[in-house]
Amino acid sequence: MTRLGACSFLLPIALACARTTRLPHTTEGEPALEVSGLLRGGPFRLGEADLASLPQRAVRGVDPDGRDARWEGVDLAATISERVALTGGADTLVVRTADRRAVAVPLSVIRELGPVLALRADREALAERVLAWPNVEQHGISSDPRAALWWARGVVAIEFVDAWRSFGPALHVPEGAPAGALAGAGIFAERCLGCHRVRGAGGEAGPDLTRAPPSLDRLRALLPGHPGWTAGAEADGGRGTEELTAFLRAASLVPAPEGSAGRPTPGGRDE
Repeated sequence: MTRLGACSFLLPIALACARTTRLPHTTEGEPALEVSGLLRGGPFRLGEADLASLPQRAVRGVDPDGRDARWEGVDLAATISERVALTGGADTLVVRTADRRAVAVPLSVIRELGPVLALRADREALAERVLAWPNVEQHGISSDPRAALWWARGVVAIEFVDAWRSFGPALHVPEGAPAGALAGAGIFAERCLGCHRVRGAGGEAGPDLTRAPPSLDRLRALLPGHPGWTAGAEADGGRGTEELTAFLRAASLVPAPEGSAGRPTPGGRDE
């Protein structure tokens, strides 16, 4: 092969490598976002200028507080595609916030719906970074019961994980568990895991529910006005609360296994 031919052959490879090595390990000034997990070369720490240099996009969306705005910031789908080399079966993005929430969103949803890590709203700089969704432009988003929980304020870090390896053992339901516990694991994964830990996995905005699982009566009193809980879980006459209680009871009594399969994972459905 001639030198010119070799260069022509290697050029696409070099360009591909360049596209996946543009996140800095350190940044000048105060770090604004840490990117870690199952990706080549990480972790990375990005400052405000680094975030501004990533692919940008604007979306129209209404946040859970009712603010209708044009959210502008980092195009997450394009950034993941062009600037990040994922490894190890990464299939989920965990968005961590300053108040210790851990919002898990499947990468397939990120790619399909195109949220942004918003730095501005209606052209005004935001005091905190917001994971914002185009639910005005794509009306179907709001029909998903998980959609409101995917919004995140005060984003300080994102982590790429394999959902089953990270959360599956914590959501495992042992044989002989109370009736409804498996369905309750799915409810916990979708509605609770972002703020509460169970068996060492989940967010830390609320109390750890492994050591002191609330009783059915306590949940019935708390959930109607609880952040993240919607009427959908109660549409079947309260079975959602009963199933959640059954799972928490099982999780508090039986340690998480080293590995298992076929259980609910965050942001998804029962497998």
